[in-house]
Amino acid sequence: MKKSLVAAAVAVACMGTAHATNWFQLQGTEPNGTAPLYKVFGFIQPTYFSTGGSTVSGLVGPGAAFNGTAPNFNLVAPQHTSSSSFEIMRARIAVRGTVLPISNKIDYFIMAEFGNNGATQVPGGSVVRLTDASVTFNQIPGARVRVGLFKAPGAEEMMMGIPAMDYVNFTTVTQQLLFNEFTNGNVYTNAAAKLTGGAGGYEANVAENDVERDIGVQVFDWFNNGPWQFTYAGMVGNGAPINGTQTASQPSYYARVQESYIFHHSKGPHQAGVTAWLWGHVGHGRLNVGSATSAYTTQNYTYERFGGGAQFRSSFMTPGAMSATGEWMRGNGWILVPAAFGLPPGGAVCGAGTTGNPLCTGSIYPGHNNQADGWYLQGGVFATRNVQLEVRYDQYNRLINSAANERIFKTWTFGAQYWFSPMARVTLNYAVNRLVVPFPKAAGPNANPVANSMDNVISLQTTLMF
Repeated sequence: MKKSLVAAAVAVACMGTAHATNWFQLQGTEPNGTAPLYKVFGFIQPTYFSTGGSTVSGLVGPGAAFNGTAPNFNLVAPQHTSSSSFEIMRARIAVRGTVLPISNKIDYFIMAEFGNNGATQVPGGSVVRLTDASVTFNQIPGARVRVGLFKAPGAEEMMMGIPAMDYVNFTTVTQQLLFNEFTNGNVYTNAAAKLTGGAGGYEANVAENDVERDIGVQVFDWFNNGPWQFTYAGMVGNGAPINGTQTASQPSYYARVQESYIFHHSKGPHQAGVTAWLWGHVGHGRLNVGSATSAYTTQNYTYERFGGGAQFRSSFMTPGAMSATGEWMRGNGWILVPAAFGLPPGGAVCGAGTTGNPLCTGSIYPGHNNQADGWYLQGGVFATRNVQLEVRYDQYNRLINSAANERIFKTWTFGAQYWFSPMARVTLNYAVNRLVVPFPKAAGPNANPVANSMDNVISLQTTLMF
């Protein structure tokens, strides 16, 4: 029994990038006829981050209050109070199984997050979050039904399991475009209220993140034909913060299809093969828009996320084993621009005009005309059975429809991992970051000083699964 639990934990938890893997099968179902009533497992990721802590100079106007101050991207998230820090980035415990003796065709999955990240940080402090709580019904051939809270069908980087992720951090495009964030209520349109986010944008205080999960119902299944495997999934969900109820006038819709060619009848999260996929998400958001001189009005918005990619993996923990993944993503509407700084020195208020500071508030661009896209390409090789070397390039083009607001994030990440076993590893990453302002005249005099201050980041993480 003990060996079966360990094997199950590996099969569930060791889900990483560049794996030709059926995430819907591994995360949503149990082995037919062999799954026990319950399996307890989890993982912990102590992590160290360090940036140069560079500060900004040359800011003018209200932004001059931040001269000599480090921007948020040079501070360790999610608190943004230090340029170097140890933290428990993730700590999750879970239980899954089949509801015997009721039925061996009804599976469940429950997981809670205790770490320091976007799932647990909320206004006023931190909380323990339920990140997964679902039941899967396997009675209908070709149409399994999963209900509850779980990862929504989407990009590969979001679908994979965290414990075997080849890098410490997600790509910038995933962090800013796919981790959907929600406001805490009212947004503003003019300086007298708080801040204008620029043409087509609003000042918005981000309250919670969905960490690419949703509460809803999903229909999915996979079909094998020799080495070929076709998988589909479609979901209807709340489109709300994690553990939250629907806030918009309509639900969110998700879909993904993928085709795999599996090598050597391999199985599990480190399955060898080639996979290609397409995915899409149509969401709906609601804002209470107002100003200092007008009543708030409710406005509903529709936004889109979609993309596709492919991946290859020859084998795992074998000298010479290679992997490669590439993915492209696009978003129309509901583009978020995180705040460049925290509160100005001395506790001055945030806001526009001569009495406030627009650099310390985030903005949201909800209209469908606002657009962003990005992509990443990564590869890795096992130099020995235990040592994996890897490199990744990712780029995020934010608000490409606006000369004044467009920003391009470019990152090279160089990494090395030492795998003690499939259950334990140490990951070292060095990220070379560059932030480009394509149209500096339109962006204003403060854009380049902030962009040019972006630091490189070194991170060291231990992952232990149990």
